[in-house]
Amino acid sequence: PAIKYGWAHTKSLERAKIRALRLSGESFNSWFFPLSRSVLSDLYWWASHIQTSSNDIKKDYFDLIIFSDASLTGWGACANNQTARGWWNLGEQLLHINTLELLAIFNGLKSFAANLKNCNILIRSDNTTAIACVNRMGSVRHKTLNNYAQDIWNWCEQRNVWIFAANVSSKDNWQADAESRSLPPDTEWALSHHAFLLIVENFGNPDIDLFASKDNHKCDKFFSWHRDPAAEAIDAFTENWQGYFFYAFPPFNLVLRTLNKIVQDEATGIVILPFWKSQPWFPLFCKLIASKLLFFDPDINLLTSPFSNRPHPLAKDLTLVATILSGKPSA
Repeated sequence: PAIKYGWAHTKSLERAKIRALRLSGESFNSWFFPLSRSVLSDLYWWASHIQTSSNDIKKDYFDLIIFSDASLTGWGACANNQTARGWWNLGEQLLHINTLELLAIFNGLKSFAANLKNCNILIRSDNTTAIACVNRMGSVRHKTLNNYAQDIWNWCEQRNVWIFAANVSSKDNWQADAESRSLPPDTEWALSHHAFLLIVENFGNPDIDLFASKDNHKCDKFFSWHRDPAAEAIDAFTENWQGYFFYAFPPFNLVLRTLNKIVQDEATGIVILPFWKSQPWFPLFCKLIASKLLFFDPDINLLTSPFSNRPHPLAKDLTLVATILSGKPSA
């Protein structure tokens, strides 16, 4: 396009034109048609860009190459000999595979290029529909595909990133394919929304979720254990917790390490743990308590998998406790 990102702002206009003609019996003389919010947004974009925008001469050089793939259970991506992967939540599992391939591309971009600006990126995919939607900056015929393509290009436009998608054979895309077909972990569980609302009601709104992923995070900002397309950073234990009023629901085998980190960073936040008095970390837990205790009795709906709604294997016997812990020295 002559104007950079211009194609991305024509698809809603074209769809509106087609719909208006259909409703008017293919008559161009019908002058009244309500404009949707997306159409108005694109019209404003053109009004502010048409006189001042241009486009660079495209080069064959790319600053980054990302391989991506999707299966019906998850997505995978790789770049610079590093990999990223994730699994579809219950809502995403209902989407068509072509849409999932677009999501895989977007997740790959956010995983490997979140900090990049003013650059060119090559996307390698084995799905021709996803490739076409990226290179055409959307789809007039398919609304869902267009919506996801718009998300990708809006993300790119904010960073002045230009992407181009090219085909790769499934044989040569084996690494991203393998990542997309990995099984969901048994270590990822989501606390029920009702339980979290009770926690916020009793202890306030936390700034960040220390142990989460894009599928189970309770705060807009979160740290993930592995590379994640939406995470602030990878591995909470490498970050300083002192500047946050955090929320932490650590894996059970990391409870002691979490408590020691709270002491080390002199940090304060909401922590939810199993109420296991016999554990060696329990005395330290009691020492750090800085508020009342909020108990959650055993309930099969308290902890479930974000990928299948399967209850936690200990659900019938697990009592959880939430409280504010502080590692700040007492006066």
